[in-house]
Amino acid sequence: MPIEVLAKEKIEKLIEEKLKRILSDLQIVKKITELEASATKLTLDLKKLSAREGSTPALDLLTEALTKDLAGLGTLLLIQGEPDSVTLRTKTRLRDQDFRIVREIVSEHGGYWSLQKRMFIVPRNRSNKA
Repeated sequence: MPIEVLAKEKIEKLIEEKLKRILSDLQIVKKITELEASATKLTLDLKKLSAREGSTPALDLLTEALTKDLAGLGTLLLIQGEPDSVTLRTKTRLRDQDFRIVREIVSEHGGYWSLQKRMFIVPRNRSNKA
């Protein structure tokens, strides 16, 4: 009984050909192509939708500037951008030193601590828009 020795490349080529035949029989290649096309269309649609909401990125400049200035302390705060202000609520009670640092950064951006609302508020106006 003769034994045929095949090189690694020959085995890979045979397996590749066999897989191509199986895939073409199952029409998986066609399905994958259709999925890629629909994914591309969805991506374009999402870009169009985000382009329509062009005012949102401008509002987030102040939020981004605050987050950048706060660095690691930003993880202790819930920062929310609203049309007329940015609010910073503490997730947990801040240490005195951390509170002072946050208050200083917020005041540099024209904001303040509201004792009644128990949050920092940075109003949006022409002088502090980033």
